Amino acid sequence: MDAPAAEAQRAANAEPRAPLRGLIALAVETLRTRVDLAATEFEIHLLGLVRLLVWALGAIGCVLLAFAFAITALVVSLWDTHRMLALLGGSGAFVALAVLFGWLGARTIRGRPAMLEGTLQQLRGDQRSAGGAP
Repeated sequence: MDAPAAEAQRAANAEPRAPLRGLIALAVETLRTRVDLAATEFEIHLLGLVRLLVWALGAIGCVLLAFAFAITALVVSLWDTHRMLALLGGSGAFVALAVLFGWLGARTIRGRPAMLEGTLQQLRGDQRSAGGAP
């Protein structure tokens, strides 16, 4: 007779834990989904950055080689008359290109969206729906 009472007591003790386990499982699943979203978003940003760097380095290399050959041709053509002017003009042009490329790179980096912005928005939405702070 004590066996059914003991089983009823165990069932009563186990029942309050079931909703807590469900809540913990839901929280872990939500966290897993958000981490997957963050990883995917990070991968997209990383691939975009690598692609941008490869194309930018290729373009800069080609432009600088073409510019170097143009300056060399100018120096050779002006060798007997104004070689110093041609050399200083070529050097100044390379400095101007370096400043231009630096400005374009800084502008490109500033214009990009923040890393993991989508994930952070989702987490803020989860926090609002859970009744937490903003």
